[in-house]
Amino acid sequence: MYKLLYIDEDQEQIENFQNYIDDTNTNNIFEVVPQLPLGDMEEMIEKILKANPDVIVSDFLLNENIGALGYNVPYNGVELVEEFLAIRHKFPCFVLTAKDQDAVSDSEDVNLVYTKSLMTTEIEDTKAKVKFTDRLIKQIEHYQSRITEAQKELQELLEVRKSGKADYKIENRIIELDDFLEKSIDASHSVPTEFKTFSNTQRLDNILNKVDELLKKLDNDGK
Repeated sequence: MYKLLYIDEDQEQIENFQNYIDDTNTNNIFEVVPQLPLGDMEEMIEKILKANPDVIVSDFLLNENIGALGYNVPYNGVELVEEFLAIRHKFPCFVLTAKDQDAVSDSEDVNLVYTKSLMTTEIEDTKAKVKFTDRLIKQIEHYQSRITEAQKELQELLEVRKSGKADYKIENRIIELDDFLEKSIDASHSVPTEFKTFSNTQRLDNILNKVDELLKKLDNDGK
């Protein structure tokens, strides 16, 4: 089972999303964890990291129902997921909106944004070929697969290095994989590529250990 973190300030919208998942989640693939947006972006990012979801779905407008929240939310869903993606590179994130044109214009990646009307359409049309839940699953699988494959390749290349048979091409590939895995763990503290060298084996081992811990957490949540 995948942990889906759904972020919205409106309780009715949270219930609507939960109902949509219940209607389309026939194999109980998703566990929906609702989350109200916090008044501070940094605290919100920390909250998401602690929740350790497999995928994030956020409403676009997070400040429309501040009367119920009791505080202002100084960011929208696009700004939130883009801030999170700056930390966890390529993580599965989606923004739902009834005002897709506004959300698209706010986003650097239009593939993040989906209209809420598609959920109603999918429930009415049981023959819909690609459901929103299918997109969620594919993005989760793709993300986890890329990390697993990169980790495996890096471990293999490090063995080649240890044997003394690594050439310039292999060393460059090690740096590329190192860069990708490091940004998948925490891009905000990654070492710029231009400062990486062919001799930082200890740091690479540390990264592989962290990636292994991340994958174990994801795997445990997915069961």
